[in-house]
Amino acid sequence: MKKIFIVFILFVAVLFTAHAQKFYFDIGLGVGGAWTKLDDIDISDTFKSANINFKEVGVDLGLKAGFRPSARLPFYIALVFGGMGHRLDYIRDYFQFNSYLIGPGLIFYPVQSIQLAGSIGYSFVGNQPSLPVYMLKSDSGFAGDVSIAADLGKTNHGLLIGLRYFGARNTINISRTRQNSSGLSVFLRYAFRNKF
Repeated sequence: MKKIFIVFILFVAVLFTAHAQKFYFDIGLGVGGAWTKLDDIDISDTFKSANINFKEVGVDLGLKAGFRPSARLPFYIALVFGGMGHRLDYIRDYFQFNSYLIGPGLIFYPVQSIQLAGSIGYSFVGNQPSLPVYMLKSDSGFAGDVSIAADLGKTNHGLLIGLRYFGARNTINISRTRQNSSGLSVFLRYAFRNKF
């Protein structure tokens, strides 16, 4: 909860420092494939080799707020809060591996209808297994993402349809297990920005 409060304060700071005509905001979700390794052991491969029948899905979330430093430059500087969830359902139980990213990002428009974006920063984990295990949270880690999207909309309100790659490295508290998570997803996001 403390980390989410800090993110909220940072977003408010960005909102107050940005001029209205230079402001950028987007929010949305995506779905796709995800991969999680614990101490270099792929969780999905472990389930397959044990002949466990399971379903898995990757879900991503994203929120960006920022500003354009110059009216002549086709890019925005943003604060990013994003993440990825990798869920494995089996029998009546599940594992939900959640990795989050908080950090700076850059949003670039090579042309008006195409957006390229990337971010890098602090990462933390909040896993949610149905069974009690000692690998639920991490103190800190490192994460990044890159995306490409079609930016639809002729006014300041638009829709982003794109592809995103996310990766995170964390060390889990207590067990000291290394968790490497990655995902590739297709996303939809609402975006508020000034058209160039």
